[in-house]
Amino acid sequence: MNSLLLTLALAFAPFVVTESVSAQSISDITRALGSGDLATLTDLMDAEVELSILADENTYAKEQARQKLTAFFAANTPSGFSQVHQGSSKSDNAEYCIGNLTTSNGVYRVYIYVAKKGERTVLQELRFDRE
Repeated sequence: MNSLLLTLALAFAPFVVTESVSAQSISDITRALGSGDLATLTDLMDAEVELSILADENTYAKEQARQKLTAFFAANTPSGFSQVHQGSSKSDNAEYCIGNLTTSNGVYRVYIYVAKKGERTVLQELRFDRE
């Protein structure tokens, strides 16, 4: 009986670890957004990120995306983030989160898309729209 339980635990362990890593990654991103923590956001980014800030939409290298977010946070000091919805994409390797970022200039609806890349879950898309 014990060997059966051990076998089942080992068989399902990768799924549990993957789920917690993805959930942790999204919660790390939402915490970083809410506090304006660019270092954490940059660490979680893929090499290229699709970034959309209102009408300004493009794919940027990690450092360029950081510069755009620095300018956005300088003009809109974040004071909190509240998650509205989180789900999985059709692919098992991707998740998304939709929430509200409260800033000094109002609330923005934020869309976050992360995907598993190798052993890491990385931020691939970040969108800011007026609420």
